[in-house]
Amino acid sequence: MRSSRVLVADLDGTLTRGGEDRLKPHVRGSLISARKAGWILILATGRDRRYLEGREDIKGLFDAWVAEAGLAIYVPESGRHLCLAPESWRYEVLKLRSLPFVELKENTVAFSREYLDVVRAELERLRIKAVLKDNRGTLILLPEGVDKGVGVREALRLLGVDGYVVAVGDSEVDLELLEIADLRVAVADADPELKKIADHVTSRGNGDGVAELIQQLLSGGL
Repeated sequence: MRSSRVLVADLDGTLTRGGEDRLKPHVRGSLISARKAGWILILATGRDRRYLEGREDIKGLFDAWVAEAGLAIYVPESGRHLCLAPESWRYEVLKLRSLPFVELKENTVAFSREYLDVVRAELERLRIKAVLKDNRGTLILLPEGVDKGVGVREALRLLGVDGYVVAVGDSEVDLELLEIADLRVAVADADPELKKIADHVTSRGNGDGVAELIQQLLSGGL
């Protein structure tokens, strides 16, 4: 294992506004500056690998992707891909794709909180054990014991990296991510629960907060 400085960032609501918003040029430039300074960059998001592969704005930036809120890890340089759920769990959970309101991901599903009772009833009927992680009203199903923090630890193992970890996020699904970090950062408009455990809160959001954070890290201000 090589010792490195690691920056882990959420995508929607942290690096961008969310939705189909793309990285601002100066935010992308900040990430490039961090890589040039020797930082390992990891993207930790609820998005799945197939979606991320179509995002030109993140291409070539990150050493690893922790996708589907910790469920899947992908190393772009080597093409190595790992899912932390057994095939049997994935098979059962993907049966929920028949529900009209479900968003199908590569290894799991997501849905709006308004359908929580319906999904819980289906999980009980199918006897599926799963936890639900909330990303500002969108819930994603994960196996027990899997979250962004677990996914990042696995990504670091795959990269052969150990060291000082800075993590930045905006919502409840990022709680476990911040818990494994040496420096816990929440963006300005993050959920209150995240700000409570953060060591530092940026003065801005929507990507600008991450650019601000990187500037402080590179200048020794944090």
